[in-house]
Amino acid sequence: MTVQVSNSIDAPFPLVPALKTGPFAGIAVLLFVALVSCLTIYRLSAPSAVAASAPPAEFASGRAMMHVQSIGQRPHPMGSAEHAAVRDYIITQLKALGVTPEVQRATVVSEPGASPVIAGSVENIFARLPGSGNSKAVMLTGHYDSVPTGPGASDDGAAVAAMLENVRALKAGPSLKNDVIFLFTDGEEVGLLGAQAFVNERPVAQDIGLVLNFEARGSSGPSLMYETSNGNRWLIEEFAKAAPRPAANSLMYEVYRLLPNNTDLTVFKRAGLPGLNFAYIDQSTHYHTQLDNVETIAEGSLQHQGSYALALTRHFGDLDLRTTSNGNAIYFDVLGAFLVHYPASWVLPFTVLLLLLLITGIVLGYRRKRLTLKGMALGFTAFLLSMIGAGLIVSLVWRLASSMHNEYSEMSFGDTYNSRLYLVGFVALTLALTSALYLWFGKRTSVLNLWAGALIWWMIFLILTTLFLPGGSYLFAWALLFNLLSLLFVLSGNREAPRSWKLSAVLMAAAIPAIILFIPVIQILFVGLTVASSAQVMVVVAVLCGALIPHLSLIARINKKLPVAAMAVCAGFLIAASLTSHFDASHPKQNDLFYALQAETGQAVWASTSDKADEWTSQFFSTKASIKGMPDFFPGRPWRFLTNEATPVALAAPQIELLADNKSDAGRTLHVRVTSPRQAPVIALYVDADAEVQGTDVNGKPVTQGISGAKSSHPNSWSLRYYALPAEGIELSLVSKSQQPIKIRAVDQSYELPNIPNTTYRARPDSMIPAPLPLSDSTLVSKSFVF
Repeated sequence: MTVQVSNSIDAPFPLVPALKTGPFAGIAVLLFVALVSCLTIYRLSAPSAVAASAPPAEFASGRAMMHVQSIGQRPHPMGSAEHAAVRDYIITQLKALGVTPEVQRATVVSEPGASPVIAGSVENIFARLPGSGNSKAVMLTGHYDSVPTGPGASDDGAAVAAMLENVRALKAGPSLKNDVIFLFTDGEEVGLLGAQAFVNERPVAQDIGLVLNFEARGSSGPSLMYETSNGNRWLIEEFAKAAPRPAANSLMYEVYRLLPNNTDLTVFKRAGLPGLNFAYIDQSTHYHTQLDNVETIAEGSLQHQGSYALALTRHFGDLDLRTTSNGNAIYFDVLGAFLVHYPASWVLPFTVLLLLLLITGIVLGYRRKRLTLKGMALGFTAFLLSMIGAGLIVSLVWRLASSMHNEYSEMSFGDTYNSRLYLVGFVALTLALTSALYLWFGKRTSVLNLWAGALIWWMIFLILTTLFLPGGSYLFAWALLFNLLSLLFVLSGNREAPRSWKLSAVLMAAAIPAIILFIPVIQILFVGLTVASSAQVMVVVAVLCGALIPHLSLIARINKKLPVAAMAVCAGFLIAASLTSHFDASHPKQNDLFYALQAETGQAVWASTSDKADEWTSQFFSTKASIKGMPDFFPGRPWRFLTNEATPVALAAPQIELLADNKSDAGRTLHVRVTSPRQAPVIALYVDADAEVQGTDVNGKPVTQGISGAKSSHPNSWSLRYYALPAEGIELSLVSKSQQPIKIRAVDQSYELPNIPNTTYRARPDSMIPAPLPLSDSTLVSKSFVF
């Protein structure tokens, strides 16, 4: 059979026009792309654990796990007996290691602007290893409080364990020039209170040259260095020299800054201290739940945290930390082997250079009649449709899956236990869509035109990130550089060249930066934003596919049914996800329940944030249960709960004692003592809006937030939530513009459900756990006072 090959530059070629590479090149490219992708995914994992028998000067997760075993057995929120036990354990271990711990006890108020006012009684633990010639100290920090709904083995028991193990390892190794401070903060979970107290009241905070903060938002995965302070160029240069298996890029911080998330490092940065933030985030379904326990923590993740801490402490511990840096750095790791970094000032010139390369390629291709305006326009359109199509179709599929599996709505943070199945399925779906689009458009123009059209979009993204998101510019810049050089190689070659393995080699080289830079970002975005944001993440996958158009073309030469094969993979993984959507002991359902007693009327209710009862909570809710607000417990708040009448229990109500009431023409100053006779660790106070609060202080600490100069439009102009309420209570002063009676409602909260006489309720089955919500399994008692 004789095949006539058209010479038209827009003729449909499965490969780059007129290059007869043959099927073997396609097989080679397929295997190469698969190999690089698998290697990239493999390197996204945490390092191996290190046994307790490791040399004394090394960090060993096996030794650190012994501390996790003690810290992460039970929830230990502020004000609980378990919290005191963890505090005492840390103090005992520090003394055993030969250092002298100090305990900072303080009343602290959250940062300005917060509403309601968050305050509490914190107990920070502080220890110092002196250096031989201190410039400024290196401070390692992690919080030791947990949420009430989880044992906190990872969040943040792993950090506490890593810090204790690092005290031991540093003492076993050579001494450092700089002091090393270990700060175990309290109250991070409720409002970064311990860090705020340290900055407010410890003069030593001014002598700190670097803060290394360690966190977790899951129970496995590599420890990501996801946040730095501003002016980080010098920090990143030194981090690159010392970090073992770095997992870091400047895009993570750009994204993190857009999210409503804070850690203790937020407080230290606000105080002007430079710092680096680390966290592992895989298996986020365990976050703040009973699954954040000793059995589920990945020891390799703990090893990664601890090895960072030790290596960086030793490195920065011998540097002059009075060094300052001008400007920021752009940085990214390459397969966790090393960190590429350069000044942010290079971003704009680099972008201009790439723009010139793109223009050169387009002009060269047009002059050599290898590119056409119409063809590139089709490529530009194909790329746009692939991004829009990926986002829309994945969004529709996820909505359909969510509607079929109502159990997904029971997960508090939007993730599912089987989310990785959805990730693979959605990636395959995106690949099927994009390859089908490119094959269809490939019948109307050449692969070169499709490729050039996609690279124009890449240049647009590079320009946008350069202007508005410079930390993310590297993602497009380096992959675009290699793609443009490959495009120029193809365009400058002989149009009628015979089989060319050089072409395959060049294309394979062009694929490397795109794959090793984009796959970690896709993985981190999917885990960080959860499966609920799959549509947005798949747009990024479609962008990656745009850089691989010639590779997809080569692979399609092996079998033109690439879209069909990808759809088959998609279907398989989505079916697997559907079949594994149920709850069991390993993947428990989350539900919440709390008990609320109105002391003045003696009425009590069971309440839940869910709109209907499940097989366990149904024993607390009858058919008369209704959804309504609870103004006696959350005055002025629009929150609505499923409620049902409950048996009143004789619980002591919170008390507010008048200490002084000073009136003047300007208004009045009310001084009161607030206590919880039943020793509840948390109390909330709501002051009626008519009081027109002008100023307040808690235990003598002035409060600047939540104050309005005139009557607030909010139903409650001032409210306070206080954690770790002391047995003697707290003293509160309110300065009111009005001389009218002031109404204050007090609601205290304890971290357990009440025992109701002559009533027995079934315990939660193994397939259920308390939802990670502030009110889960709590008892509230409310009472109002008028002065």
